[in-house]
Amino acid sequence: MSRKVVNKQEARGVGDRLDLEPYHQMCEVLWYWRIDDFIRGLGQKEGGILAFVRGLHFSAQLIYAIRDIISKKDLKANWGHLLDRAGEYCSRECDIIIHKGERNQWNGQQRKDPVMDFKFVRQDKAIIVISCKSYLRSGAVDKDYVRCLNPYCKKIWLFAECCEPKHVKAIKQQAHDAGYQNFWYLYQWSRETTSRERNETGWLDFVKKIRSLKA
Repeated sequence: MSRKVVNKQEARGVGDRLDLEPYHQMCEVLWYWRIDDFIRGLGQKEGGILAFVRGLHFSAQLIYAIRDIISKKDLKANWGHLLDRAGEYCSRECDIIIHKGERNQWNGQQRKDPVMDFKFVRQDKAIIVISCKSYLRSGAVDKDYVRCLNPYCKKIWLFAECCEPKHVKAIKQQAHDAGYQNFWYLYQWSRETTSRERNETGWLDFVKKIRSLKA
């Protein structure tokens, strides 16, 4: 059955729409806490939510989405540290590790509702490390992160909740120059105008690459 395509939105089939459902759910939750007038008015004042907690909220949402994507694979997605082959040193904190198993976990053993559930993963069990950022501008890409993580894992990705509309191209280039293999963001957002633009195409590319990972 042939059907005339009216626009890019219609060009996407049922499969893409299923993949985009968790993406739209994440966007709604995350920008509620970023764009709301009251939240923006608080800024860094007392009574606001710590930037670290907001970042952890984003990475947790992304972990849940990744877990659904890899649910049929022998892979896991968690927050944690990588251990070197000798088990002597550990890497910098990893927002997200996609891995095959873990050596140990903190605050997760024998608890039905762990508060922390932080994993220690042997480097040979790590597939991908994803660095998560809440908000990225040009010049704000962490250039040292890849250098510090490469002795433990060669595949480092960068994922931002949002970034400045005018800076997307520059951020992508800076991420590439710093050694990140891929860069994605959920949406573009301007502090001045509060305008936002979704990045559905980027999300579908991310899902595709996650699905292609092998244990």
